[in-house]
Amino acid sequence: MKHLMIALALTLCAIPATAQGSRFNVNCDKGERINKLLNTIAKAGAQPPVTINVSGTCKESVLIQNFDRLTLITKTGAVIIGPSKDVNAAVTVANSGFVTLQGFLIQKGLNGVACAENSVCNLTGLTVENATSAGVAFARSEGVLDSNIFQNNGFRGLNVANGSKVLVLGGTSQGNADAGVAVVSGSELFMQNVTVQNNAGDGVRALLGSSVRLDDNTISGNGGNGISLFAQSNGSLEQITTGNVVTGNAGNGVWLSDLSFARFLNANNVSGNLTQPDVTCVPQFSATRGAGTVGGTTDCFEPGAAKAGRDPDAR
Repeated sequence: MKHLMIALALTLCAIPATAQGSRFNVNCDKGERINKLLNTIAKAGAQPPVTINVSGTCKESVLIQNFDRLTLITKTGAVIIGPSKDVNAAVTVANSGFVTLQGFLIQKGLNGVACAENSVCNLTGLTVENATSAGVAFARSEGVLDSNIFQNNGFRGLNVANGSKVLVLGGTSQGNADAGVAVVSGSELFMQNVTVQNNAGDGVRALLGSSVRLDDNTISGNGGNGISLFAQSNGSLEQITTGNVVTGNAGNGVWLSDLSFARFLNANNVSGNLTQPDVTCVPQFSATRGAGTVGGTTDCFEPGAAKAGRDPDAR
């Protein structure tokens, strides 16, 4: 710890006021700890942005709290392993702005990564697995997720809750014990070029007034419905290049209930699901537009032009 304090002091003294932040290294295989360095940086008031390069296997519950413009990155495939007791996430981000995690294998913990308390989290190139609950959980926060893998977690792969807003680009959610991706309690999700497969529950689930926009994703082989929208939630399936493919799920392809709504724009393929019809409207008062264009079966009733897929907002 002493050498970290000295290095930090020297760095802060050497950096002029106009310099762009500070850089540090942590090697967990040498007994160094991420939390110790974070505490040291916080006490010293290091100028943001702060970048920490991590190597080795880090067996700790990392807490990032009250930081701004902090990046944890590994170029050597560092591992963060959460606590054996299910009390904390392997990595918790709380009340922090623009925190980036890049390149890690993150295992165990209550959640793999928890982004909470009005934080902004950018997750890139992570593999998050074997958490007791969700692989990645957002609550009252925002984030961009790029090319991550969420797998074999004890609840959901990705859980977006309590008014959170998340953008997911690429990556995979697979083998999780509940839904691959869930959007809950007034939250919003945009997801593009993501594979959601072989989860025990639904592929994508939105409930309690949440919204999902799905572009060019593959949702297949899940134990529930491919996509479930219920309790005043809405979803838009749109083609940017390939369109969405929703097939081979044990339930329906798209399942709507309780005042929910789905819109299908351009070329989507919702067919070949094991429960028919592929797109189903379950009481009470669910609705769709464009369900007749997806290539599979449907029992959703669309009066007039919408039945033929002539959506006035279609590009």
